[in-house]
Amino acid sequence: MTPLRYPDGHVGHLVTGLQAARSVLADTRFSSLPAGKRSPVKVPGSELSTDALPAGMFVNMDPPEHTRYRRLLSKHFTIRRVRELRPRIQELTDRLLDEMAGASGPVDLVQAFAKPLPTLVTSELLGLPEADRAEFGRHVDVLFSLSTTGEEMQQSMAILGGMLHALIAAARKDAGPDILGRLTVETDLTDEELLGITIVLLIAGLETTTNMLALGTYALLRHPEQLAALRADWSLMDDAVEELLRYLSVVQIGPIRVAAEDFEFEGRPIRAGEVVTVSLPAANRDPQGFEDADTFDIRRGPSRHVAFGNGPHQCMGHHLARLELAIGYESLLRRFPRLELAVPAEEIGTREMMVTYGVLELPVRW
Repeated sequence: MTPLRYPDGHVGHLVTGLQAARSVLADTRFSSLPAGKRSPVKVPGSELSTDALPAGMFVNMDPPEHTRYRRLLSKHFTIRRVRELRPRIQELTDRLLDEMAGASGPVDLVQAFAKPLPTLVTSELLGLPEADRAEFGRHVDVLFSLSTTGEEMQQSMAILGGMLHALIAAARKDAGPDILGRLTVETDLTDEELLGITIVLLIAGLETTTNMLALGTYALLRHPEQLAALRADWSLMDDAVEELLRYLSVVQIGPIRVAAEDFEFEGRPIRAGEVVTVSLPAANRDPQGFEDADTFDIRRGPSRHVAFGNGPHQCMGHHLARLELAIGYESLLRRFPRLELAVPAEEIGTREMMVTYGVLELPVRW
């Protein structure tokens, strides 16, 4: 934990160690409420009033409100429920790869595969109409861009809100088997709560998995010895997914917490109101937490990485994300055994001005 001066002059803390990161994220004395939060860099919407946040945005809540929403949603993301989704995710994956195989030349893997797959899976889970999925994706991109202005973010939030309100109204009239439909039937959540929940699930389901699929493929192609080991033994896939999550850590900013009281943490005083930013990429490369931490090694075995966070706010969809990544990587690499970059690796542009890291495009051929 290191002192960190935020852009407005506030002096808080930056956490880069694995154990400290796990402890901060699990300690409820560090609040997730928006009040008092600051970002070390400008993030979209940071200047907006917290009053503008929909009621169900549980990622910005503390217990007991946060706990209530998690309990209502958790049954939709259990290991058993996610395993039931495997055949459908495989079907969607194969369909995308069939379309990709029909292309005559190099394709951008981001647009052909890495973005459509999480979009299809998340849309089906939430019950988003197919005709609206591209527009949902565009507005999610706006929310994750560090160059987005407050006005642009408000516009995208308003458009998303209008589309989702219409979807909620339709679900109340004729509930489907998707999560939104189930929530309208099985809970007493208000429309505003459903709106906030849906936005959280939409954002979480699209952005991180898209970037992990593309960036993970890029990492495997840049490490041919690791790729060869995986192709020689597909039973390493789950370990490869865990190592890619650790090694790449696509969430670049936060989580951010605010101390709710005065207390001592790891031998140093913390004052109420002080802001703590946890760097997930740094924690996942902590040499005290991982041997040879900067080396990509799919044989590393079980690790305690924090790519999905830790504690009460650990990503609820981590089982689903892991399954999507495992199916996505393996299906792609099996379908195209000669997959390679179509341009020199040095020409691959990366997402520097986004909350989540990734590649802008990934031209590949086979």
